[in-house]
Amino acid sequence: MKILHTAWKNLWRNRGRTILSATAIAMSSFVVLFVISFEEGFIGDMTNNLTSNVSGDISVMRREYVENERVTPLQFYIEHTAEIVEALEADPLVSMATPKTEFGVSVYRGGEQIPARAIGVDMKKSRLVNGRNSRLDSGALPAPGKNELLIATGFARETGINTGDRITILTRTASSGTNGRTFTVTGILSVADTAYRNRALFMDIERAGDFLRMGSDALQIQVFLASGPTTRLDKTAQAIAERLASRLEAANLPYTTADGRHILDIRPWYAINSTFSFFKIAKVLYLFIGAIFYFLAGTVIINTTMMSVLERRKEIGTLAALGMEKARIMALFLAESLWIALIGTFSGAAAGLAGIAVLGTVGLDFQKMGGASVASLSASEIIYPSVDPVTVAAVLALGVAIAVASCILPARMAARVEPAEALRDK
Repeated sequence: MKILHTAWKNLWRNRGRTILSATAIAMSSFVVLFVISFEEGFIGDMTNNLTSNVSGDISVMRREYVENERVTPLQFYIEHTAEIVEALEADPLVSMATPKTEFGVSVYRGGEQIPARAIGVDMKKSRLVNGRNSRLDSGALPAPGKNELLIATGFARETGINTGDRITILTRTASSGTNGRTFTVTGILSVADTAYRNRALFMDIERAGDFLRMGSDALQIQVFLASGPTTRLDKTAQAIAERLASRLEAANLPYTTADGRHILDIRPWYAINSTFSFFKIAKVLYLFIGAIFYFLAGTVIINTTMMSVLERRKEIGTLAALGMEKARIMALFLAESLWIALIGTFSGAAAGLAGIAVLGTVGLDFQKMGGASVASLSASEIIYPSVDPVTVAAVLALGVAIAVASCILPARMAARVEPAEALRDK
């Protein structure tokens, strides 16, 4: 404690040098926290969009469909969808299961065919329509059993279609034929997820099944867990698959293929989109980049500490002549670096957290930052930076550790000062 007290007083013998070193560390803490908060906000937003709009916490599809997904094989829809949804919702781990069918269409308008995609969902249960990041800009939800649909805001702007208009859409059916039907636009839906903002149509799941000639069945079932999405759902998905197989067997419904495999492909949300794996790596990468920032700031501390050692050689020699051990001399300079590291990292983190708190409420317009070019990532136009306490603690610990480690060499140089040589210095 005495060394810490002495080190604190020594810091202010040269205020300019101390402020310079602390500022370098503070700026590094600020930048690192801000970058990581944006990355975490982006991943959190993407996770919410992927689970709510694309897959659910766990996705259920026909195995043959997944194996041939690139060609959208509509014939491989989930037979007995309603019974499977009921069986899934009987599982204690499941809070809700809802069917979803996504397919390509052509919108016939003004003598032209505009390519788009249609999404059939349960209008009452679907988080794509009723989620926290979706809202009706105008109109109302389609009525069950009627040829009605919603259109995305971007598609409405592009085509000039408005509520109350009638549009004709064409599609390929599950029986390998074609079908065309005229629908009434009952509303315009705004979805934060950029993947669903343009050329997207939303219709009731029963209308979609009827339109595609697959009856009341669907291509996918989104399963939402009571515990919510995590990155460790492999065992949960396996347990749900096993219990579902037992329930289907008890109900005399087919659940295995001729070769004995489960007829359904049941996998966690993060296994649906490989992009998320990159962002898991990116989180580690950002911490590595943060370490580089701190290392650069550490070079400032190295220089200022070495200057301090050179200026205080006579003082160090006097302390050594009076019997202070080399280890204590080294500890004194390391303690000075510790104070600088603490002042810099905590002040920079405080400023960073204040900025994150503001941006976490206002958000960053990702569209203006190039969000439209990565719509396939299921990112929203507005990203709200956020950072968890564990990450903040890791950033602080990293900053302090690198700053103190940077001072080991100058501190060792101070400990090696010979009293006789130092006292002869003028």
